[in-house]
Amino acid sequence: MKKGLYDALRWDHQRLDEVFEGLLNRMHAGDAEAAREMWGAFERELSAHMEAEEAVLLPVLDRFDPEEAGTVRAEHLGIRKLIAEMGVAIELHTLREERVEAFVRALRQHAAHEEEGLYPWADRELPEPAVARLLDRLAAARDAVKRAAHRSSTAAAGPRAP
Repeated sequence: MKKGLYDALRWDHQRLDEVFEGLLNRMHAGDAEAAREMWGAFERELSAHMEAEEAVLLPVLDRFDPEEAGTVRAEHLGIRKLIAEMGVAIELHTLREERVEAFVRALRQHAAHEEEGLYPWADRELPEPAVARLLDRLAAARDAVKRAAHRSSTAAAGPRAP
């Protein structure tokens, strides 16, 4: 059943890219509140994605290629720094397009790095129980973000008539 791991991880990257595109669309439309909500969803999903990789993939990779595992961890650290900077800029309404473009470039470079090396390796080498844990964590993160988005949209709509 390990066969679909590469595709699942790559799909998660594509989905995150789509969430970020939605954020950009809201920013360009001048909808600051919707942009903040989309940022929150994107930040939670991206963080959960990296945490799942760090909890499941990287400990196994450490045994095979500790240098590569360290490189991925360093990239994640850099992305977390950018996430924090972007979050502050969104809250302060100071986010500039150049910063967004730099962030997107960094994310896409990181995704390409993982898709060229880490994910094919994981598809071949990751033990089945680890594959199941990783996929479960990614699914749980997506579900949690969906529930939060639903609560947010329900709260924004106000109370319903009896």
